[in-house]
Amino acid sequence: MKKTILLLAIALTSLTASAAEVLEGIVVRVGDRIVTRTQYERRLRDAFTEIERNVRPDQAAAARADVRKRLVDDLISELLIRERADRLNITVTDGEVKEAIEQMKQQYGITSDEQFEKSLRDSGLNRAEMEARLRETMTTRKVFGRELRRSEMTDAELRERYNREKESYRLPERAHLREIVILKPEGDPAKFEEARQRAADLAEAARKPDADFKNIASTMSESGTRDKGGDLGEVAKGDLVPDLDKAVFSAPSGTIIGPLETKSAWHIMLVEQRLPSEVPAFESVKDRFRRDATEETFQRDYENYIQALRKEAFVQINQEMIPAGD
Repeated sequence: MKKTILLLAIALTSLTASAAEVLEGIVVRVGDRIVTRTQYERRLRDAFTEIERNVRPDQAAAARADVRKRLVDDLISELLIRERADRLNITVTDGEVKEAIEQMKQQYGITSDEQFEKSLRDSGLNRAEMEARLRETMTTRKVFGRELRRSEMTDAELRERYNREKESYRLPERAHLREIVILKPEGDPAKFEEARQRAADLAEAARKPDADFKNIASTMSESGTRDKGGDLGEVAKGDLVPDLDKAVFSAPSGTIIGPLETKSAWHIMLVEQRLPSEVPAFESVKDRFRRDATEETFQRDYENYIQALRKEAFVQINQEMIPAGD
């Protein structure tokens, strides 16, 4: 299973204890709700675990620093939303939680209770913890649904934005390519020379007037694109290794280039079509513009909403209780 239940659907940590019930250090207080040092550390560990699973090693340190920087504000936001849910008498029933769990199972192909329990264990959760977190997530969505609705821009508004920002969506110079690849054998000079000659012969055959490049690629290429007749699709200028990139973007449409030698193979390439750098038409990017604009508007409205709640609430942060960074 590619993802665990924790990563799939549940973003919130259970933070339901009241100040009177806790005998340890308090990191954050929002009204009668608190986050203890233990809860803070658990949330931080969960976030770091997800970074280890999903972030490249060279980016992990920056991701951990970002989580640590934002965590207190994120926890305050969650507590503010729960306070608001109480004022609005918003609740989530047991039946709604059960239905959400069934939908989650279906969405991610979980077909048995054993699979589900294993996913929970992989997340470091038990059933009660998972249901508590899911209930909190659903409560938050209900609050947003009532007070923070997503509003979509009209086509006229989108076109106005397109006219302002279209250069930022400019497509680079591109080429639609097919390839025939012959891999370099290792350790045997005779086989190496045989493969080099095979690449040269295939290039010559591909250039014949009646040649079918797609068929040659389907039968002779040693690349993963073989099953697609060597089709690489559109490649942007700068995506290929320098020698291939220079050859491709110096050749007109219809040209066969190669064999070109790289570290691991010889490449014969058909430049099916050269495509210039261009700004895409409004209709082709309208849906993308709409998604981007809707998300940006929601994020702006969310931040304003949280700031308004925070101004009305009692919020206390005990910096001395926050564990020092590693």
